[in-house]
Amino acid sequence: MTLVELKNIGLKIGGKQIIEGISLQLKRGKITTLIGPNGGGKTSLARILLGIIQPTSGKVLRLQQMKVGYMPQKIEIEKTIPISARDFVQLENGEIDQKLARRLNVEKILDKQIHDLSGGQLQKILFLRSLAGKPDLLVLDEPTQYMDIAAIQDFYLILEEVRKANGCTILLISHDLHLVMQKTDFVFCVNHHICCHGAPEDVNQHPEYLSLFGVYQHHHNHKH
Repeated sequence: MTLVELKNIGLKIGGKQIIEGISLQLKRGKITTLIGPNGGGKTSLARILLGIIQPTSGKVLRLQQMKVGYMPQKIEIEKTIPISARDFVQLENGEIDQKLARRLNVEKILDKQIHDLSGGQLQKILFLRSLAGKPDLLVLDEPTQYMDIAAIQDFYLILEEVRKANGCTILLISHDLHLVMQKTDFVFCVNHHICCHGAPEDVNQHPEYLSLFGVYQHHHNHKH
């Protein structure tokens, strides 16, 4: 089943063409990753998928009553507003997944002020919040920034556990080619348009991918 489909999407901002001619589908229960250079339109594309911004051309088709969870690349919280991590997660009537909180090792920081958290801790809280509404589609924009290698590896294990437990569709936006290419079903390489797409082992042999990222030795060994 397709949750979201984009048909020949284009986006102009201030007269500048950000993305053009993009068509893609997000399938239920699959992990899809957007990769590409900075400024190539990945985040804008994700915001169109989420309905945050509207494209200037093309069509967006969404499954009716689809619930969406979103973890932005960065978030600005007014420092004069006191709010605990727990209250932040539960905004908009979300519920804390206690099992996931334990798995993320954030139980002890839930009562801390959100402004007192480290970058890595805040990433985990943002992830927990994105799942509070039990979404059908989970969109994660650079979710592993500020995490060390061990934390990143564990995050992808947790992400796979979430996918299996919830059956949700996951869209990742990431620069972390090494791990992402091992942990995804489909890859779309975006540089204002879709340069190439497909399974990781096919994309990393594509000439446009190689021109952007060079040679990458990929071992596609994850199991669903």
